[in-house]
Amino acid sequence: MAVRHSPRGLIVDLITPLKKSGDIDGRGLGRHLDGVLPYAQAILLASPHIGEGEGLDAGQREELLDKSLDLVQGRIPLLIWITQDTEEKTKETHLLLKKRLARRKYTGRIIWVDTPLYYHSNRGLPLYYQHMPTTDKDSFLLYNDPELIKQNAHPLKRLNIRTNILKELSGIRSIQGMIFLGSLDRARNYQKAVRGRGDFRIYDGNEAHFLTYPSLSGVVSMGANLAPRAWQKATSASLDLDGLQQSYPDHLQQIWELGRYLRDLRQLYQESPVSLMKQVLSDRGVIEEPAGLVEEKKRREDADKLKALMAQQGD
Repeated sequence: MAVRHSPRGLIVDLITPLKKSGDIDGRGLGRHLDGVLPYAQAILLASPHIGEGEGLDAGQREELLDKSLDLVQGRIPLLIWITQDTEEKTKETHLLLKKRLARRKYTGRIIWVDTPLYYHSNRGLPLYYQHMPTTDKDSFLLYNDPELIKQNAHPLKRLNIRTNILKELSGIRSIQGMIFLGSLDRARNYQKAVRGRGDFRIYDGNEAHFLTYPSLSGVVSMGANLAPRAWQKATSASLDLDGLQQSYPDHLQQIWELGRYLRDLRQLYQESPVSLMKQVLSDRGVIEEPAGLVEEKKRREDADKLKALMAQQGD
């Protein structure tokens, strides 16, 4: 069976709605997904940053995935971050989630997202994935984030996947692409390394990079939690997904205005994205409460500024 291609366009880096108990806020998750699903090509669950994945144990990730399956119902791919602080725990989490899918007999697309340098060095990385027990249905995205690795208590020498290692990894069919955070020079080198694999996606994990130099694959956006329609328009226009650029003389003006709005939003939430987004979504009745696992500085006035800016744009 051929491995299916990964989506191209907007991937919403979803916040994880939580109750104060640490359980998943299922109703809030449902309302939030109702708001973003019409605009997304895929949803990323439990990401290490906005999804608070570093603080979610395997059971919480299983609960999050399980509730999301009911809500998404195979309409678009679901991506979920499986990385833990050791190779063994990562494999256990992956297996736990696969068993949940098997019990549910879920037929929709699931893509496993892994940050291998969090628990493994570059050395031997291709062999690690080659020996991973997979089926024809398994698809992986690598998550390259040097800042995340730098914060790790036990960094394993390099902060980025080496370019020659990525070239080897791209030869493994189950590895479908990468979510990339890092320098633009490294991004260009990575693109060259995988050019022999036409279906290999490299998504921008940095919204600012995408708004300035959009990749050919799409963007993983945390801002889409607040402005999914605007991010979908900006992404589609940048990638010309609808093939309509020639139909609109004011195309560049529209992109510029959307980009300015999304940059203004980002300027407001970038220092405390988890707490501010949850506060805004709680104020608007989407999630039950702004409970989170990370400690961030949050000012009431910043949340109010976000809501005012969104209201001006009809979000």
